[in-house]
Amino acid sequence: MAPPTFPNGLTLYEIGFAALRYPSVPPPPMRNIPLNNIVGALQHVPPASQHHMIAQIASQYLNTLIEYQKSDEPILHDQSSSQYYMSNALLLINFLMGGSPDVCKRAVQHPALLNDVIEKLLEPDFVDRMKAVDREEVPPFPPPTFDADFGNVLQFVSTMLLYRDEIEGLHSRISELIPKLREWKRTFRNSPVKTIKNASERLVDQIQGLDPTMISMMRRMQETSLVCGIVSCRVTGPERLTVCNGCKIQRYCGREHQKADWKYHKHICNKGLVEPAED
Repeated sequence: MAPPTFPNGLTLYEIGFAALRYPSVPPPPMRNIPLNNIVGALQHVPPASQHHMIAQIASQYLNTLIEYQKSDEPILHDQSSSQYYMSNALLLINFLMGGSPDVCKRAVQHPALLNDVIEKLLEPDFVDRMKAVDREEVPPFPPPTFDADFGNVLQFVSTMLLYRDEIEGLHSRISELIPKLREWKRTFRNSPVKTIKNASERLVDQIQGLDPTMISMMRRMQETSLVCGIVSCRVTGPERLTVCNGCKIQRYCGREHQKADWKYHKHICNKGLVEPAED
């Protein structure tokens, strides 16, 4: 599959995200935030606002991010690049999945995303090569580390497997990860990034067959992040919210709020990438 076509030949690494401009449209929007910075920026946003921003970003970019990650973009297949191990696109997909069950359900419709990561994790020297690769620093955020990237890789697999019953064609060798996961749990038990140890342990249970009650509980915890697209609205949860037919991400408590939000949402609803704003 060829990489998606971006405006004016810009790559995914150079382009900004219009969704973060959404709260200020109109008046004139704020500058776009480059992809490399977006997760760092969102981590500094209060949780209540974060749920809204995750829905907005996913509304506009999820399809494009997924298609990009599945594409033949050379940097995604270059083992000397950090993008081979944890691409910026996959990092953002992973972050969005953690904040929205709707994003998870869309992502698992593309099992190639998960199977590609599993195939890489099965490589004998994957961890050693991932440690050795150079990582690009993106000011003003701290440079990425191996531990953080590896934790994100394992977290991505774990989150996808929460919806294992909806994945068609799961990697046939996934059970071969179990001894590796047990080794990683021991090796990285003292890592400052606790995600490695925790996700390794959780993944063993998930691959072997997690208790359905536990899966249901974890899914319900995710559903608490679902909010109405009107920021001032306090309605939450899947039972009280309906999803936009366009992007299948943004939710509303009813027709009135959906209609009121359309003057903003129409600018981002499944629109994909846009050109960065001028200085």
